[in-house]
Amino acid sequence: MGLFNRKSAQERQEEAMQMADDIAAGRGFMGKMTKAFMGSEFTEAMQQATSSIHQAEHVAALRAAGVPTQPATVIGMQDTGQTINDNPSIVLTLQVGTQAVAIQALVSRLEIPRVGEQVQVLTDPQSGALLYVGLAARD
Repeated sequence: MGLFNRKSAQERQEEAMQMADDIAAGRGFMGKMTKAFMGSEFTEAMQQATSSIHQAEHVAALRAAGVPTQPATVIGMQDTGQTINDNPSIVLTLQVGTQAVAIQALVSRLEIPRVGEQVQVLTDPQSGALLYVGLAARD
């Protein structure tokens, strides 16, 4: 890339995400300074935020790869107090088959699940972890 070539929006977004990961992990000058001045509590919250973003990207990639989803019923939810781009991170307690499972997920503010509603989840083929996909289609 030349000196005056413009980067695409995708390239700028990837660079920004890499910078956020580095700062959250305390890598590089900015990461060390952020941790020194803002404290470890701030950097831990930033690590959780970047982890939520990566999880949402991973779920989108798994869905695009054709990993099947399954229905679950929300039996409880708790706000973590953290938001990313105005979307809350919440802990959902789900009834999946005969099991009750708690998972943390970043949800759209426009589609916050309520107790009793059906949602879609999928199982990560690599880790076996249950991941939130979104609200189930309403009939």
